[in-house]
Amino acid sequence: MIKELCLNGDEKKKRVEELKCMIQDDTILRQFPFTDDVYLERFLGGTSFVVEEAFNRMKTYYELLLEFPEWFTKDSPIAKKHVIEEEIRVALSETDKEGRPIYLVKLANCNPSKMELLEIVAVDDIWIESILLNFPSEKGLCVLVDIANLPLKSLKWLTPHNIKTAVKKIQCLPFKDYRFHVVNNHMMVKPAIKILWPFLPSSIKDVVKFHFGDRDSLHEFIDPHILPPEYGGRNSNIDYEDIFRQLFEQNERIFENFRMYRQLQLV
Repeated sequence: MIKELCLNGDEKKKRVEELKCMIQDDTILRQFPFTDDVYLERFLGGTSFVVEEAFNRMKTYYELLLEFPEWFTKDSPIAKKHVIEEEIRVALSETDKEGRPIYLVKLANCNPSKMELLEIVAVDDIWIESILLNFPSEKGLCVLVDIANLPLKSLKWLTPHNIKTAVKKIQCLPFKDYRFHVVNNHMMVKPAIKILWPFLPSSIKDVVKFHFGDRDSLHEFIDPHILPPEYGGRNSNIDYEDIFRQLFEQNERIFENFRMYRQLQLV
């Protein structure tokens, strides 16, 4: 486990400079124009400013990007507007009880007849970039996975390659930690879990909570006042159209970050 550190501004800047030195000594990372300290602080914040840990995570991230560039979107939010508005994913403006931003995954809306897996991966990239622009990476990420009405055809995406690549990407994102909350139920959940579970490292298995229809257990981790009624919440004022509008307002900034820090992939 990464030791918690309490650093002032000057100490954080020193860690950023140390990370820059390590990047310049690395044949892969020095190819990218890491000129923005705020971007580097994502990886440092996600490792409690332990420089070596941040460097290792960055290197894994960029090795994965270069090996499987199709798993890292080249597109802006506007370019994926038609998929985003299907409500396959939504980043809520509130946090769980420990301060993690909440990322809502609606599997029922991932229609294999209308969209490709890599389109969904692209939407994840866009939302994650938006979350990181609005929340510090040291807060971690709370993922609320709604498995109700899971399309049977989506099970075709659960290949060993896709699972391994997705897991590796999750592990090298700059979030300090994760919490996964699985809600609702479906007849194919057990077969899907049977396929997935052997590929998941203990670091992920240990933070997955299966609530299914038990709203009280979910509310132990996420205040019902911020959840919509479909999850036993009391917030009936969530405006998904407004959430999407706010995402699209970040269009240029998100795409510019992709352009800057995925430069080799975009060429």
